[in-house]
Amino acid sequence: MRPTRPASRVPRPQRPATPQFLARGTRHAARMLALCLPLLSAASALAAANLVENGGFEKSDGKLPEAWHCKLTDFMPKEVGKDEGGTMRYRYICACGQDLGDAKPWCGLLCPKCSGFISGEECGAWYVQNHERVSLDRNGPGYCVKFTLDKSTGENQGVRIMSHLIKVKPAWGYVMTFSCRTKGSIARVWAECYRPPQSTRSRYWEGPMDPAKPKDGLERSHRAQVNCGSPASWETFTKEIVAPKKYQFEFISVKLYAYMPGEAWFDNVSIRPMTPSEYSDFVATKNKTIKDKRFAY
Repeated sequence: MRPTRPASRVPRPQRPATPQFLARGTRHAARMLALCLPLLSAASALAAANLVENGGFEKSDGKLPEAWHCKLTDFMPKEVGKDEGGTMRYRYICACGQDLGDAKPWCGLLCPKCSGFISGEECGAWYVQNHERVSLDRNGPGYCVKFTLDKSTGENQGVRIMSHLIKVKPAWGYVMTFSCRTKGSIARVWAECYRPPQSTRSRYWEGPMDPAKPKDGLERSHRAQVNCGSPASWETFTKEIVAPKKYQFEFISVKLYAYMPGEAWFDNVSIRPMTPSEYSDFVATKNKTIKDKRFAY
């Protein structure tokens, strides 16, 4: 009998991926992505976060930038006599004449009569027309803030605005960046840092105030200053904001300032938290040069 040839083996067709297998693979990829994303993006997200509201001055009421205090006032103390222990007592009077009480006003309050922002400094009526010298100007496709200083203003109090108070994490470091240029004027920028008052005297404010609502008082504990000089073209500046342990803070307000007759422009104001490595490197470097350990970081 003639042997039969075995049938040729037909390769089995590859089984197409079913929705079940696709879903299983997608779930696995999603789990891996969820594990990796925090590690990959944590540092960049931390560095990219801008804590300054409207730091690019793109939001405004058509005349002045939002989230910045441009209409300012301040106060002077008025003696009202001595108490039984012989200590002089004061009332604090706003530049508009409003009595602000017997506790020295602090940064973040608004006068209930004139609505001027109070910086906490005894400046009297120097800045009641400050907002008239502040405007918006074009910077490329967007906007920036502009100060115009006449001879009298430039050679005396200058022009300044302050950002809304920024609540921050205590015992940490921050990095401030901004750009500015000037024509005749000299520019300076401060990061004014505040904390709740360390004194035991009770304070409370029931009137209008900054959105951070510092109704129980603030005191300035630290400041970071940048002397910009008179850059004729746009120049970017960077400054670390880190306080010694003794002067830790919980709030920051950026103060933009210019003096001398002329003009000044500011833009792209930013504050971000330091990364852990930036903070540890800064503290280690500073502590190497400190002789008085009471001021250690």
